[in-house]
Order: sequence, then C-alpha cells, then structure tokens
Amino acid sequence: MPGWFGPFRIERQVGRGGLGAVYRAVDCRSGITVALKMLPPGTDPSATRRLRREFEALRHLDHPNIVRVMDSGDVDGISWLSMEFVDGMVLREWLVVAGQPKLLEPELEMDAPEGVDLDVLFEEPDSGALLAAARAGRLRLETGLDAMLTDEEQLEQNNPDRLHALCEALAQVCDGLSFIHSRGLLHRDVKPGNILVRQDRRATLVDFGLAKRMTDSEITDHGHVVGTYRYMAPEQARGEAVDRRSDLYSLGATLYELIAGRPPFPHRNQLELLEAIIYQDPPSITRINPRAPAALCRLAERLIQKHPGDRPENAAEVALLLRVIGRGVWGFSDPLLVPRPREDRP
Repeated sequence: MPGWFGPFRIERQVGRGGLGAVYRAVDCRSGITVALKMLPPGTDPSATRRLRREFEALRHLDHPNIVRVMDSGDVDGISWLSMEFVDGMVLREWLVVAGQPKLLEPELEMDAPEGVDLDVLFEEPDSGALLAAARAGRLRLETGLDAMLTDEEQLEQNNPDRLHALCEALAQVCDGLSFIHSRGLLHRDVKPGNILVRQDRRATLVDFGLAKRMTDSEITDHGHVVGTYRYMAPEQARGEAVDRRSDLYSLGATLYELIAGRPPFPHRNQLELLEAIIYQDPPSITRINPRAPAALCRLAERLIQKHPGDRPENAAEVALLLRVIGRGVWGFSDPLLVPRPREDRP
C-alpha cells in the first residue's frame, strides 16, 4: 500500500502477523529507510503494550546482532514502531543457498501475540532439507514423527558450507543474546523466523515484542503462556518463571530443526504439542539425520534438556562451542557438549 503515514512514505508491505503489518518505509524526517510496524485501529490493549515493551527494551541497546529501534508513536489511533530495515533473508531461507545469499526482502514476523494464541503454531514452516525438498517437488509423505531423511536430503542438510553458515549465524545470535542477558533482558521468542541474515552474513535477532526484564515483576506472566509454542522451553510452556536458559532452549530448538529438517516436536494438535514439550523427549537427531555432525547434534540436544540446570549456563559458552564446531572439528568431544547425568527430581 504505497502512500503516506504520518512522517513515513510507505513503499511496500514486507510482513504480516496476527497483530498487524510491517512495511518498508522512508522516514522523511531523516531520509532513512526503516521497517515500520503498525497496529490496526482498535487493537487489543495487550498488543499496544507489547509494541511499547519492544521499544522500551531496544531503545538503549546497540549491538551488531540486535535490531535497532528508531522511534515509536501514535497517528490517528494507530500505534507504530520504526526500526532499522534489515536488508537480508530469514535464516532458513539463507541456509538453503548454503551461505551464498542473494538479496531478498526480510520477513519481519509479528506472529506471537501476548497470551495464548495457538494459531501461532502453524506460522513457522519446516525448514532446512525439508524446505528445499518441498521446493524441488520431492517432499516425501511420511507419517512418522522421526522419519529418516533420504540420502539426497542428508547430503543437502549436511553440506559443509551450509553447516558452517548455520554455526556462525547462531553463534552471532548467541553474541546478541549474551549482550541482552548481561543487561537483564530476556527475548522469549527466539526462533528461525526471528533471525535475519544480512548480505554481509551478519545475523540479526529481531522481534522483541515479548522481551522482559528478568527482575520485572509487572510482566512476570506466572501462569500465562507467551511465545511461539514450537520453540518454547518447558518452563515457559507451563507459564512458570523463565531465565536466560529458557532463551537457550529456544535457540536449541532452532538448531535442532535446522539440522534435522523438522522441529523437536512437530505435533499439529496443540494439546499434544504442549504435552510433548513438557513431558516427552524428542527423537535423537541422528535417527532423523544420521550423517549430521555428532558434536552439533549433542549440543542441540543439550540445549533442549527439560530441566534448565542441564542446559549450558550462558549464551557465550554456546557461541564458543558453535564456532569450534563450525570450523570443521566435527569429532569435537569436549565434555561440555555432553548432557550432565540427570538427577532424580521431584
């Protein structure tokens, strides 16, 4: 919808979610191209709070792997937020071209409204080898949740250039997470669709609409589930208190999906999905993609341990491990990659 909105010249829509739309626009006060989030008139107050929370969370942050916000306001009852326009590709699309991206418009998503919105489940398509196979018209119809990838799919999924690109992109996301965690902030919606990769191969974490401060009791959300269900930690799915290890679980679910070609729990039934996240263990990645690097599989599976204490302690540790693996040391067997034995827990 080309036209004008307040001080912005709208060029085109680049994304849409349950709360509104995202447009590429030019801020005529500065001449800068921005991504402009706009909420429709009459939006639920919780959506407006989410937009304001995103602005407050980001306005004082400056990190190469975190999207920058510019401004926010209200025009004729329509709330808006402007941020830097990340000229790149969503991570899953970028990996399809094995680290040699061509310039595409980003897909800034707004698909995790505050509160329980089970429709969010269906807004994250499968990625990796299955995405590539579907595009090539050779996606197999399998009913098993742990169906093994074909030899051809494994070759695509385990392409060394693709794996190196995956490790480096997620290591950069960890750099961004480490930065926000050190400032007492949680993202709470880490997933493939919220990671954009620029032309210079710099990964950027976007959509801080669910971000919260670790000590902010006003938005503790006890008993209230927020986030994208496929990627949320068990404690988040139960509506319990979360910490930085909950973000790491979501990163691990993302890594699992981008190795295995499907999320840890691909259930289509919402209640079955939540039950699986809380109580079940996902299939071993090596059952789905036997040729995947063992060290990378172990790291992904450690990140998605049910109990936060069995996950890595911080994002900086994960970034280091990803970069070691990404350099091609596929036989890396550091004990940090092996989940600690579980203790009996009440």
